[in-house]
Amino acid sequence: MAQSQTRVFEHAYYVGGYIGGILYGLELALYFVIMRKLRKHKSGSIHSRKLSAAFCTVGLALLTINISCNAVWGETMWIEARGSQAHGVETFIMTQVSAWYETLSSTCAVGLIFMGDALLLYRLFIVWGSNFLIIVIPALAYLAAFVLAIIQLVISGTPGGNFFHGQTIAFGTPYYSITIGLNIIITFLICGRLIHLVGGLSRSPENCHVLHFYSSLTSLMIESAALYSLLGITYLIPYASESQTAIAFGQVWSKLTCICPQLIILRMASGKAWDKRKVSEAMSTLQGRSVAPQPPLANRGTEIEGTRDSDDRKSSVDQV
Repeated sequence: MAQSQTRVFEHAYYVGGYIGGILYGLELALYFVIMRKLRKHKSGSIHSRKLSAAFCTVGLALLTINISCNAVWGETMWIEARGSQAHGVETFIMTQVSAWYETLSSTCAVGLIFMGDALLLYRLFIVWGSNFLIIVIPALAYLAAFVLAIIQLVISGTPGGNFFHGQTIAFGTPYYSITIGLNIIITFLICGRLIHLVGGLSRSPENCHVLHFYSSLTSLMIESAALYSLLGITYLIPYASESQTAIAFGQVWSKLTCICPQLIILRMASGKAWDKRKVSEAMSTLQGRSVAPQPPLANRGTEIEGTRDSDDRKSSVDQV
């Protein structure tokens, strides 16, 4: 690695670490707000609240390990390794990027990605009226990305491996492409579905009590994890081009893989997210409005008899 590239990497690592620290503080506050909501609001069943609490707790634990390992690696690079080896920091970056605790950090980040994607798949399933067909292709992409992620971690964790260079890129680029592409597809599917439901119901004054759940752009972006998808794109581009700035975008994106799913859970805990009952009610309302009302059977019989009498009278007049 050239000296100029080393400086770019150090700057990117420093900036990414600081922004990551700010986002970690946001995640801590978000976690305790969710726990408080789950205890007080009693929204959903006991089983769903326990699953939500477990999801958030595991996510916070993985994020804590991730940011702690990155902090230790940065401290060693800038303090202990500087001047202790030939070429100092440059040699440390080239030889210690595959250290066990950095591999652990990467593993935690991958775990957060797949937890977040699993939640998005579940929300896609719910928003589309519990339709299994809508999640078939996204689920296959999810499994393919999981296999590529395991291969990437194994290669980058071997002695001499590098998460941002060499053979790791050959598996990492398709892995991140599939994962981020999956996020984008799910985001558009959820957004499109919600816009359809809300747009249809907005024409019925009696359904105003439903519209407040998704009456703002912010609510729509949270439910679809749009920010998660956008930041994923900004990370994929420098990563695939092997730019030294990728580490900064990667650190920010890894924090959002924990925060964005938990923002969805916060809406679920507050009772503001679309669940099976709300989606079913909205679909029933839209389907009822799309079918023209038919007159009762008795009235239809009277109309038919009246038509026949009218035809008979017309025939009599013609004969006269």
